[in-house]
Amino acid sequence: MSIPKNIKDMDVRELNHIGGAEKSITPPIVCFDELVAAYTKELKFKPAAMQGVFNPMLKNDLFRILDVLYKHRDALSEIEDEMLNFIQKSVRLKPPVYVARTKDPKTDIEYFNAKTFVPLKGGKKKEVKVYLGKATDFDNDTKSVKAKLLGEKLLKKAIEEKASKGEFNE
Repeated sequence: MSIPKNIKDMDVRELNHIGGAEKSITPPIVCFDELVAAYTKELKFKPAAMQGVFNPMLKNDLFRILDVLYKHRDALSEIEDEMLNFIQKSVRLKPPVYVARTKDPKTDIEYFNAKTFVPLKGGKKKEVKVYLGKATDFDNDTKSVKAKLLGEKLLKKAIEEKASKGEFNE
């Protein structure tokens, strides 16, 4: 099955609604290991329980789910790889910037760091952090536009360096 024509012919301007989003929300990444865990050792779906234990009447249904997951393991892995590629490339081009204040315990001077997270295979993520400077350089404001812009610039560089070393291929 290929991409439906109505989606394939979609003008990218139809995606422009994301520019006005109040908060960035990372799209879900399909991950075989997480799906298997969600239906086995991490299953917390209360309607599947009967008097506090797994309902044995659902055992065959659960095994059918797991059978399909294992049957399509390679396809799920390929889907995860493509989703990760899209999200990692998006983060490399425009990383979400979180500015954090830290204090040097020896000098009591406050500093700003910027950080972001890059999703990895298997549902993991890698933190990337850069030093911005003294908090006073940014009027002690973690929401400072100057801090965010510098953070974005430095994070892009740090992400590219880490990517070139293969640190996101874990």
